[in-house]
Amino acid sequence: MVSQEAERCAEELSRSILTMLLKEPFYAHLLGGIPRRITGDVPTAAVALTPRGTELVINANFFLNELGAQERVAVVKHEALHLVFRHLYRPLIKDGDPELFNIAADLVVNQHVAPWPLPSSAVTLSLFPDLGLQPNKTLEWYYESLTRLDREMAAKAPEETSAPKSAQALADMKGSQRHSDHGSWASSGGEGFGVGHSSDGATKQGLSDTIRNALESDMERHLVRARQRTSAQQWGSLPAGIRSQIMQVEERRQGKVDWKRVLRLFASSGYRTRVVPTNKKMSKRFGTFPGIKIRRERKLAVVIDTSGSIDAELLTLFFQEIHRIWQTGAEVLVVECDATVQQTYLYRGQPPKQVQGGGGTAFDPAFSWLRAQRHGGFDACVYLTDGFGPEPKMRPPCPLLWLVTDEAGTGPHLKWGRCIHLSAP
Repeated sequence: MVSQEAERCAEELSRSILTMLLKEPFYAHLLGGIPRRITGDVPTAAVALTPRGTELVINANFFLNELGAQERVAVVKHEALHLVFRHLYRPLIKDGDPELFNIAADLVVNQHVAPWPLPSSAVTLSLFPDLGLQPNKTLEWYYESLTRLDREMAAKAPEETSAPKSAQALADMKGSQRHSDHGSWASSGGEGFGVGHSSDGATKQGLSDTIRNALESDMERHLVRARQRTSAQQWGSLPAGIRSQIMQVEERRQGKVDWKRVLRLFASSGYRTRVVPTNKKMSKRFGTFPGIKIRRERKLAVVIDTSGSIDAELLTLFFQEIHRIWQTGAEVLVVECDATVQQTYLYRGQPPKQVQGGGGTAFDPAFSWLRAQRHGGFDACVYLTDGFGPEPKMRPPCPLLWLVTDEAGTGPHLKWGRCIHLSAP
């Protein structure tokens, strides 16, 4: 039977995630797919590896009685960030110290909890004022810094070390319970993966590498799904370090895309044919000149985002690729567009001296212009953009390929065609 305290804790936990959904939806989308458990088995809060999968675990007394409403959101976001950085799937560093490992992990995620206020027990960089800890470093980097200090403390009293304030803080932390419990991570063997013996007497591992990798792969699926449910504007507001973590997951799951090859294959598809006379070939039917030949033609529209966020270096990259497409024999019509279509012209081997634009971004004006060209149908359209703009409402009149310069700008709002990330050389 579920206690009233547990029911109230579950309600407050849902309310905290709803608050996050309104202000930081990515984390709420991520936690929406993670099972939650209210229990007294952990003293505070945790994300845990269990035989049932990854779970968010909350101690009701801690959550209800020791935290304010905004601190509850901070704690929930803290746990979500451990999932983003995938800390709980990492095995313990070889010959490592579990306590230092846990402190280093908290140093990473607590830099990203703002604007929510951390509980007073939180592990932050400010607790180590004389250790020279830099922001936005990895768990391993902080672990090495803490290890060096810990080794120094083994031979000296805290006040005699090279960083006495940090040494005293570290001495106070070791053996104490901070606001996040890491006892169910892979570095500690997970939760519920007992070690036993098989029928032939061999020792069975509790949390094997195979199980850990499977659980991490499942979490990566949740991360990608949360990314897909987050709008481009909301995604762009996340810190670069968080976006980088998710993009690494996407690249690993989707594989590398050779965008230049994709672009050229796309531009080479959709040929039209036309019969034309030629004096270089005899008519097979009549044995006279002129004969006929089949000419393959392509008419390609290339829309260039000329909004203020596209710099000269990216424009140069755009026109390099446009030139290579033009060299294949395609007829390339360039459409310069920011919030409106600025100018259009056939590409004839030379980029313009200056492009027009510099305003905001909208995709529909270019598609509207393409649809209005009744006597100039296009075989395909390539849209070069950073991706940050409202979802288009108008379908283009031909196959579409989005080439997005900023991976943060990719997303389901870029519809009607395939979307790939254009990486600078």
